[in-house]
Amino acid sequence: MADDSAKLIEEEGQWHLVAKELEDENLKLASYDNTLLPLLGDLKGKKVLDYGAGPGVLALAIKRLGGDIVVYDINPDMLKSAGEKIGSENIFHSIGEIPQNTFDIVICNLVVCIVSEDEVKEIVHNITAALNTDGTAYIGFCNPKIFNIPESNLDLRFQTGDGYEVNHRYKKVKKEGGYEIIEDHRPIEWYEGVYKDAGLTLVDKYFTPEYELKGNKVQDFIIFKLKKA
Repeated sequence: MADDSAKLIEEEGQWHLVAKELEDENLKLASYDNTLLPLLGDLKGKKVLDYGAGPGVLALAIKRLGGDIVVYDINPDMLKSAGEKIGSENIFHSIGEIPQNTFDIVICNLVVCIVSEDEVKEIVHNITAALNTDGTAYIGFCNPKIFNIPESNLDLRFQTGDGYEVNHRYKKVKKEGGYEIIEDHRPIEWYEGVYKDAGLTLVDKYFTPEYELKGNKVQDFIIFKLKKA
């Protein structure tokens, strides 16, 4: 299942190595992005922060829909790519540059499943701080409920033998792009506790469309809708 020559992404600072692959992930776009964008509603005049924007594909879509979009990413190469799409004046190079109590919408996509537990807590705290009083956060990532499914339309997964309730790391192979990543499994309930501790209230949970593959029913991603408590 593994390809010894494949790129392996096991730290957040390595994602620029697969920037081109990320931009070409059409199945992921159809599943995740096309689920998230309708949830955001009318974006005209809305101040939007994409926290962990990667190469800026989703940020560009939000800009085209009329959102006043700005982005942050820890990776300078990703920020450069995003800046080329939405304008270099619309990127933050550090957490300290992000204004607090400002944004109508903060999105964080496919980030908290690839960082440490402490960093998840820090990210969620930063998102809470950036939201204005009536703002809404959308935090999405790979659906933990499919942790024991070895294959989806998007991925091939190495099984670890750990249970759903156990926080653990595992490897997956991305079918689009052929690269490998190390990802963190944490139960949905763990994330809900982190949101609550950071001062966010869970409004709803959304799953991407269900399909069947090799006898398994699959919903690839989960998106949490959250408001300030």
